[in-house]
Amino acid sequence: MLRARDMTSDEPKLHALRAALPELPFDDDGPVFRAPWEAQVFAMTLALHERGVFTWKEWAHALSIAIADAQASGDPDHGDTYYAHWLSALERLSAEKGCVSEAMLAHRRVEWDEAARSTPHGQPIVLRHRHDLTAATLDAYRAAIYRIDGVDGRPDIDMKVGVANAAVVSLLAHREVASAVFVTAFNPFGEVLAPDENARRLRSLVEYVGALGLRALPGAGVDPMNVWIAEASLFVLGATPDTADVLMTAFAQNAVVYVDRAGVPRLLLHPDHR
Repeated sequence: MLRARDMTSDEPKLHALRAALPELPFDDDGPVFRAPWEAQVFAMTLALHERGVFTWKEWAHALSIAIADAQASGDPDHGDTYYAHWLSALERLSAEKGCVSEAMLAHRRVEWDEAARSTPHGQPIVLRHRHDLTAATLDAYRAAIYRIDGVDGRPDIDMKVGVANAAVVSLLAHREVASAVFVTAFNPFGEVLAPDENARRLRSLVEYVGALGLRALPGAGVDPMNVWIAEASLFVLGATPDTADVLMTAFAQNAVVYVDRAGVPRLLLHPDHR
């Protein structure tokens, strides 16, 4: 069996979790799992809690509701469905907290169902990554803060899509460019990568922008709800919509933020999404 200690050695976190959920399957080495997916959903829950998305009290309440709903629907409660209830609770609480939408969850269930039906018996089920942009993803892009790090003694500049920004107008004028593009190389097409791989991709982006003969300022895409980790980015001075297409294609990004001297940032989507 898999154990939580295989994923983390932080004893205080495990003790806090066990105190909040005394019915959690444990042995002397920590929580145990019957299948890899159970360990994965457990790890996702820990990660969201650590980011402050919910408290253990909120989680315990959500899990108790999921278990009660299952029992009311005839679940025999032999213990082997515990993590199925855990997954239901995670989906519901994540939706309530705005991490995902019900539409996004439904879309992903359909994807897994299609993958399962198309996979030959005995072979592992693999979810084929689609690059379709959901409404929830677009909403997340529009809600994000696109932060340009302060340079030349200037403070940081926070851009929001569709919101006029006088500080950006001033920055473009100061740098003597007509437009700029805010872009990252992190997490291509939304696929979450390891930190070291994202760092490598960012270095490649810096080199690529330099090879185009453009200057860039450092920045970060920030989630105002602090659900997803900030993505180190570049504010590429002098970049045009054509440059944006080149960067999105080269670094597999769903979208970038473009701004000109009018000072109103707007999303530009990858050519495949238009």
